[in-house]
Amino acid sequence: MHFCRFLLHTDVDNPDFLKRILWTDESKFTREGILNLHNLHHWAPKRQNPHAKRQQSFQRRFSVNVWAGVIGNQVIGPHYLPDNLNGDNYLEFLQNDLPELLAEVPVFNEDVPIVFQNDGCPAHWRLTVREYLDNVFPNSWIGRDGPIAWPPRSPDLTPLDFYVWGRAKELVYATEVPTREVLIQRIEAAFGTIKNEIRLRTTTVTIRQRCRACIRNRGEQFEQNL
Repeated sequence: MHFCRFLLHTDVDNPDFLKRILWTDESKFTREGILNLHNLHHWAPKRQNPHAKRQQSFQRRFSVNVWAGVIGNQVIGPHYLPDNLNGDNYLEFLQNDLPELLAEVPVFNEDVPIVFQNDGCPAHWRLTVREYLDNVFPNSWIGRDGPIAWPPRSPDLTPLDFYVWGRAKELVYATEVPTREVLIQRIEAAFGTIKNEIRLRTTTVTIRQRCRACIRNRGEQFEQNL
C-alpha cells in the first residue's frame, strides 16, 4: 500500500509524474503458450485428434525471452534477451541496448527526469545493476532496494502485466506456433497491433484506479473489484 500511496500523492503534486515512469518487464514466450483450442480444431486434419497432434508437435520445444517497456501511452519493444537472464547480460542490455530503444521516444529527448521501473528479480537486483541505475537515474528508479522501493509480488500494478503481456499472448497464440521464427514474427505483429490500440491511451488512468483499489483492499488482491 505504501507504494500506491506514494504514486498517488506524487501524482497530485506533479500531474505528469505517472507519464514519466518507464515501466519495464520481461516475459517468456514458449511454443506451448496459451493456445486457443477452438482454433486448433480448425487446424487439425479431419478425423484426427487435435490434442494428439498438438502433443506430437510439441516434441521440439523453443522459447524467446521478451523485454518491453511502457511510458505514458507508448510501448517500447519488443526486444529479445537471453533465455537465461542474469545480472551480467541484463547490465549489458541496460548499457548498450536500452539507450537505442529509447532514442526515438520523444519524452526521452526532453529535459525532464524519467523514473525507471523494474521489479526485484535476481538479475535486476545485482549490485552492479543497481549501481548503474543509481548513476543513470539518480534517486529516480523503482526496484528492489532502489530509491523508490518496488513492492514484492505486485505485477497487477504495471501496464506490462495488466495489459501488454496478456494481450500479446492472446494474439500470438490464436493458432499453433510451428517454429521459433514464426513465434518471433507473431510477437512483432502483436506489438504492432498493441501500439495502435485505444486502451493503451488510458494507461495512467488505469494505474491510478489500480492504486486506489489496492489501498481500499489493504494491499490484498483487488483486480476482482475493478
